[in-house]
Formats: sequence, C-alpha cells, structure tokens
Amino acid sequence: MERKITTIKEIAKILNVSTSTVSRALKGHPGISPVTTDRVRKVAGEQDYIPNQSAISFNKKRSYTLGLIVPEFSEPFFCSAFNAIENIATAHDYNIIIGQSYDDMETEAKLVKKFMNHRVDGLIISIAKKGSDYQQLSILEKLNIPVVFFDCVPDRKDIHFVASDFQTSLLKGMQELITAGHRKIALINGPTILSATRQRLVAYIKGLRDHNIEINSSLIVTTDLSREGNLSALNKLIHLSNPPTAVIVFNDYVFLDCLDLLNSKGLEDLFKFISFGNMPGWVLYHHKPFGSIEQFPAEQGKIAANMLMQLMIGKEAEDEPPAKNFQKYIDSDIVFFRDSIKADQAIV
Repeated sequence: MERKITTIKEIAKILNVSTSTVSRALKGHPGISPVTTDRVRKVAGEQDYIPNQSAISFNKKRSYTLGLIVPEFSEPFFCSAFNAIENIATAHDYNIIIGQSYDDMETEAKLVKKFMNHRVDGLIISIAKKGSDYQQLSILEKLNIPVVFFDCVPDRKDIHFVASDFQTSLLKGMQELITAGHRKIALINGPTILSATRQRLVAYIKGLRDHNIEINSSLIVTTDLSREGNLSALNKLIHLSNPPTAVIVFNDYVFLDCLDLLNSKGLEDLFKFISFGNMPGWVLYHHKPFGSIEQFPAEQGKIAANMLMQLMIGKEAEDEPPAKNFQKYIDSDIVFFRDSIKADQAIV
C-alpha cells in the first residue's frame, strides 16, 4: 500500500503540541525550547516528514524557482555557466527551470511565457543571437520579476547584465597578427542587435588605427551566425580582388564553419583566425585558430546569479530602495595557439 505523506498536523498530534509549535521548531525558531525542538525533529525524522514546498511558497508568495534560458546547453560555455548559477541558486534554496532557445526568437518568447506561468521569481537569460522579443521580457519587469542578461546581451542601457569586455584581448591578438606580418585583417561580425557585435567592431577599428592601418569596409562583413550566413561571409572575403590574410570571427563556431569551407577547397592555411569562446576541445583539433578569446563563462554565471539574488532581496525588503541597473563587464583573455602561425608564413 502507498504510504500517506506525513504532515505537520500529524506530528503535532503525536507530540500533543500545536501545529505552530511544530512549524517553528522545524525552522529552529528561538522562541521554542531546545528540548521541544529536538523532540519535534526526532519525530519528524522517524515519520519521514518532507516539507510541503508548495505551501511554503504560497505563504511566502515566492516559488523559490528561477528561470534560465540559453541558446544551447550542448555548448560547453553554457554548461560551465549553468554549474556556477546552480551553485548560487542551491545556496539560496532555489530550484532552476531551464530552457533552450536554439537562437530562435519565437522559441525564446514561448519559454519566457512558460516561465512566467510557472511564477518564477527571477530570470537569467542569454538572448537568442538572431533576435529577441523584448516585449515579452518587459512583461516580466511589469510583473516585478527581475531579469539578468549574461554573455549575449541586448544593446540597451536599461537592463541588468554581465558580459565580457573584449577590447583588451582583441587588441592583444591583433598586435600579434600585425607583428607576424598581417596588415590585411578582416572581421566577420555578428547580428547588429547584440552589444557584443558593436564591441567587436569598435575594438577592431581601434586595433587598425593604433597601427596606422587604413580601414577597408570591404574587409568588414556580417553573419546571422547560421552556417549558411557564416559560409556566405567567408566567401565574400575569399573572392575579394585583394583578400585578407587574417580574419577575426564572431566566435569559435563561426571559425569551425569557415575551416570546413576552406578544407573543402584545400585552402585550410589561407587565413589566420582569431575567434571568441576558447572551446575546451581545441587540443583535439589539428587546425586551430591563431588565438581564441576566453570569456570565463563560470564567472559570468556566478555574477549573474548573485545579481539576480540581490534584485530579488531588494524587491522584498521594504527598507531598501529599488535596485538600479546592475551592469558589469568582466575582463576577457586571449589564448594563443602559437603552433598555428609563424611570422615567415604570413602572406603579405
């Protein structure tokens, strides 16, 4: 026979005390004597008592649940970020509902609505790179559900976010390329809706100007980050009358698509690449980018989760003012795979 779930009322009946005494004893309330607390906890253990989280959430008007939306959990970056977010959530007795947008705006919007229906207390999101439905996200704000963006964030000032600061690392990478003899450096950038796209362009232009290299608009192309878009962008560079010798690409996955195209044409050594993401598996690849920029996903996840906790605590504390925009850029770093480039190999 299926065993009935033990309730506080039944524990109170066994001990001949009130249900409020049992409830406070289980919470370690200082108003309950140590002897009574020990008795209550002993009986609760013997009866396999499990707290009714639904009732607790109802009484406190909280679900103790967070939403997390990322493009794909198959990406090592987001696995690492999730582990850090989960650690913070667990430390605050929160559960996490996760969803994958697959970089699709409609899927992302459906997930936001689903989480809203589940009454999540807050949301952490890395937005779809092909576009996001900000109207859905603004509804969360109207319902007083805080939202924190990380990694892929909107190009807006009225949001809470944590992201990487790429400039120093990208300039360092460009310096290495230029020292190796590359002066025709192209950029395959991402969708214009992303702040990361603007950051890459600003740093790229600064890197050229710092070395008195003329900006050539034909060397700046964009992709929607689909495989087709990535290949189209690279083809534009390949077929230029005066093609580049090095290419900065939006991330490691764009690089892999570019490498696949070059391999199919027998041109795998045509360009030297700088990418973003520093995938853990590069050691397994024969052809690597010249350098890949490390964006520290675990650190981003940790900061995003702590931001969200502060926003939720501030929301509940009447004596604290509403939280203003929490915004933080963390320093990135560049990892060089120096066996993939030599100065005397530079095509100038």
